[in-house]
Amino acid sequence: MGAPSPDLSNLWLARAFNAQDVEAAAALYHPEASIVQVDDVHGGTTVARGADAIRATMAAYIDLQPHMDVVTHHVTVAGDFAMTRSQWRITGRGRDGKPVEVHHHGMEVHRKGEDGTWYFFIDHPFGADAAWAVDRPPRTD
Repeated sequence: MGAPSPDLSNLWLARAFNAQDVEAAAALYHPEASIVQVDDVHGGTTVARGADAIRATMAAYIDLQPHMDVVTHHVTVAGDFAMTRSQWRITGRGRDGKPVEVHHHGMEVHRKGEDGTWYFFIDHPFGADAAWAVDRPPRTD
């Protein structure tokens, strides 16, 4: 089951992480969703697609015994789709027992389900990081 609105999706995901509930976290994603995995958590930056891959991605986060803090900076809704921009920070413990901290600025696309709730459809956890910015775009001819 998704979140009641796209502006609450990130909050609901943080609550699932903080409860260390893999199923609740995975249930916030559309069955056909895609998520970019975070190198610091997943050992590589790849795209996970579909329900099984999303569940495995969420399990890797939950393995950190995380605490997630999040703020949604922006929401734009267009029909049954929405785009959000978030800032999030996860603290936890790696497999070696050492503290882990992951902090990024995300871009998310949400899709309204038949049940009226909103699901993550495309999740790029570091899609809005400032490191991607350039001083100015190159001239377009």
